Amino acid sequence: MRTFEILSCLLALLPILTLLFAAQRRVLVLLSLVPVIVAIGLHLAVEGGHWQLGPLYLAVLLVMICCLAGPRLWRWARITAAAFGLVLLAAAVGLSWMVPMFRLPKPTGQEAVGTQILHLVDPNRPETGGSSPSGKRELMVQAWYPAQPTGRDHLAVYQRRGEVTLRASYRSVLRTNSYMNAAVKQGGPYPVILYNPGWMGERTEGTFATEELASHGYVVVAIDHTFYGGLVEFPDGRVTDSSGAPEIGNFENSTVEEQWALGSRYVHLEADDDVSVLNELEAMNADPQSAWFHKLDMTRVAAMGFSIGGATASQIAYQDARIKGALNMDGWTFGDAGTYGLAKPWMVIYEDKKQTVPSAEELDSGPLPIQRMKHADMRDYSQVLKSMEGNGGYLLFVAGTRHVDFTDRSMFSPLSSRTGGGSVPPTRVHTIANAYAVAFFSHLFWERDEPLLRTTPSPFAEVEFRAFPIRDQ
Repeated sequence: MRTFEILSCLLALLPILTLLFAAQRRVLVLLSLVPVIVAIGLHLAVEGGHWQLGPLYLAVLLVMICCLAGPRLWRWARITAAAFGLVLLAAAVGLSWMVPMFRLPKPTGQEAVGTQILHLVDPNRPETGGSSPSGKRELMVQAWYPAQPTGRDHLAVYQRRGEVTLRASYRSVLRTNSYMNAAVKQGGPYPVILYNPGWMGERTEGTFATEELASHGYVVVAIDHTFYGGLVEFPDGRVTDSSGAPEIGNFENSTVEEQWALGSRYVHLEADDDVSVLNELEAMNADPQSAWFHKLDMTRVAAMGFSIGGATASQIAYQDARIKGALNMDGWTFGDAGTYGLAKPWMVIYEDKKQTVPSAEELDSGPLPIQRMKHADMRDYSQVLKSMEGNGGYLLFVAGTRHVDFTDRSMFSPLSSRTGGGSVPPTRVHTIANAYAVAFFSHLFWERDEPLLRTTPSPFAEVEFRAFPIRDQ
């Protein structure tokens, strides 16, 4: 719980206990309401109102209404209000613990971080996933970058209100570590990293990584793949979703080959989105009227992503010469990089090895859909290993982790049953992933000697790390 959440809940006890133990002192109850109302006001102003504290707001309102009761009702009203108030207060604490206003890790780099949201339209590509006013492929992207914030700049919210469900509405008041629309820091140009989220995911789902990389001097551009991601709000107020997208990774009624073909189809489509974004970034970098004029080092560009976004990063690296390397965070490598290998610097980070590399006995045990998924895991690992043995790269397994741990979602609740996370605390997983990502891109772009990329065993006890020699291309 956050500071004013805790303070508000503690102070709310005062009027509730006063109702119980100061039976004839209605004025005392009213006076005891003052500090909690002030605390709630500060909480609303600083942290933002959210539904987890709804029971707290209701408890305070109930006490206030109770104080209006006439003499005949006072005794019954105060006991009832106090009892319900305690229950509501406990509910507020419980909800705030189960669905917290989580804190993103503080970036460790020297640069302040800014963020901007951009609307892009590719005039050369028709929209095929749904409808758009222009008939062309439209994308919303978000950039994180080294910034020069001023006293007037404010920290950006995690997600915009139009891009969250009612249950997730608290994320529209949750603040990040990035300053919204802050000026790009003078200097540069800065290397560029494209970030691709998971299937039906959001551009913000890897903010733990995008902010960290930006603080180390990179411009990280995350792409909402329209109609294949989460809710996406456009400047005209339209909001699209992924309700029409197929379910990738469901082996109930399809084989591994069928799922692989489906995944590869959409990886190619998302890689085309990356090409559109790259083209637009090049145009902005060359435009004297753009805030990005000569701020982007388009000779140093890489891609990364989570889940199918990791496959997309690998695909765009395979097909576009502008991409110098790729980082795949726990994604099946659909597409050409999996089929033919990736002859560029490549890092793949997997969840727990026991989940990723099933034994021969496990491959054909359990229900048929589970068997198919295990065979998909083995197919992916085998082709990644073959590519790295032939071309070089970096391969990691992080013990105790699960797929979702490589996003912000593992912070959405301390209960892994709600998030699908593993046994390793989210802060630890994010520290590990960020350390390897920073080392990988530092070595890729600047050829810096990064001890983390040549240290075996890894300094992180959870990590099984293997570096394959990069072959001359």
